[in-house]
Amino acid sequence: MVNVLLVGNGVHANKRILPSLKNLEVVNSISILDRNVEMEKQITDSIKILPYEEMSKSESFYDLGIVATPPYNHFQSYELIINKCQTVLIEKPLTNNLDSVWRKSIKKNLEGNKLIEALMYFHHPLWEKITKIVESENIVEINTKFSVPHLSEDSYRYSASKGGGSLFDQGIYPISFAQQLIKRNYKIRSIETYSEEGFEVDLSGKISLDIDNKINFTGSWGLGCEYNNFVNLKDSDGSIYEIDFVYSKPDLTNNKILITKDGSKKEIEIGIHDQFQNMYLDAVNKNFSAFGYSNFDNLNLRYTLLEEVSKTIKP
Repeated sequence: MVNVLLVGNGVHANKRILPSLKNLEVVNSISILDRNVEMEKQITDSIKILPYEEMSKSESFYDLGIVATPPYNHFQSYELIINKCQTVLIEKPLTNNLDSVWRKSIKKNLEGNKLIEALMYFHHPLWEKITKIVESENIVEINTKFSVPHLSEDSYRYSASKGGGSLFDQGIYPISFAQQLIKRNYKIRSIETYSEEGFEVDLSGKISLDIDNKINFTGSWGLGCEYNNFVNLKDSDGSIYEIDFVYSKPDLTNNKILITKDGSKKEIEIGIHDQFQNMYLDAVNKNFSAFGYSNFDNLNLRYTLLEEVSKTIKP
């Protein structure tokens, strides 16, 4: 049985994280660290409330810490709980600080599986199926997009001073997808980022890559756009693999892969899975191989790509 510490009690924590944790039989207790004085009205009696000011004095130790605060608070939360948890998962992005010196400063904790950038879609069986298709079907073209409509006006995502923008919120998904496919060589063909009058952050973008001199990769993202959440693959014979709900998955999503080959269509059913539960189980069961995407080398490459894109964002 494990004890979990959750930092943050916002919409995402209540909609995705807490329900998944409560349904795990291995979870003994859940404690929430949050500054929201109204939080007691939002949670059940079975969850312990911890005021921020008491955390530094606490002698409690947790099997798993989950940081679900806005990214501009991630480093502060990391410093507050890193020595009080066996493993700390930080919801993507780990940081919106692209300084390579910062990345090196946390290398020890990354390599020791003490600190992990959490990208939940890698823990869904759909990801394993996609990678097998890419490896075995001679895929030559990948097109993926993750975009969402506008959020509430007071969201930190619209504040430049709070590290907002679409790149770190939506863009990290197609970029992490590309990064996990890169084995040796890649070449950036083009990068585009866009905003609109009246906004101080980037609202959309696109990156085109040549991966291993074999795969033509195009990844797009956006905030304030039509909802998109797909990956399309094309192999050297012209067969098409269409996959929806790759990154975020609504409740009870029965993921499928639609294959069009020689004019005929076939569906591969993946089934209904809770990728958050899978991720937390991997963490508490110390299945750290499932978090290979967050080791130092992979994380460093992911943020190198994010840094290249961020250079095109006009202040």
